[in-house]
Amino acid sequence: MIRVLVLLLLLLPRTALSEVIVNSDVSIDKVSRHYLLSVFSMRARTWPDGQAVRVFILPPYQPPHKKFVKQELGLFPYQLIKIWDRAVFSGAGQSPIVVANHREMLERVKSTAGAIGYIQDPKFQGGDDVKVLQVD
Repeated sequence: MIRVLVLLLLLLPRTALSEVIVNSDVSIDKVSRHYLLSVFSMRARTWPDGQAVRVFILPPYQPPHKKFVKQELGLFPYQLIKIWDRAVFSGAGQSPIVVANHREMLERVKSTAGAIGYIQDPKFQGGDDVKVLQVD
């Protein structure tokens, strides 16, 4: 009986992972998970080519953001918020820009040079002005 349950669990579709998206003018196509954490924690302020990074996130207490932070960054959302708050209150940094939904995320990343964000659509392939960033 236990074997059957384990087999069924393995056959269930996995929940959709987030896709990290960037503006098409961002010069890199692949980043390490560590660098991604640096970007979303607002520590990395420029891309390797010197272009300014603009970070967009979905509302921090909603499930899509929580899932992204846990799965892709390996943190709990409250830990990331604490990092942002510390940077803002010390005057050393700023918080990311919060967008309302996935549609606005795509539009803002498309129209902002150096922008990075995420969507929860594993089939998203990018487009003319947005590309998917591979995370190792």
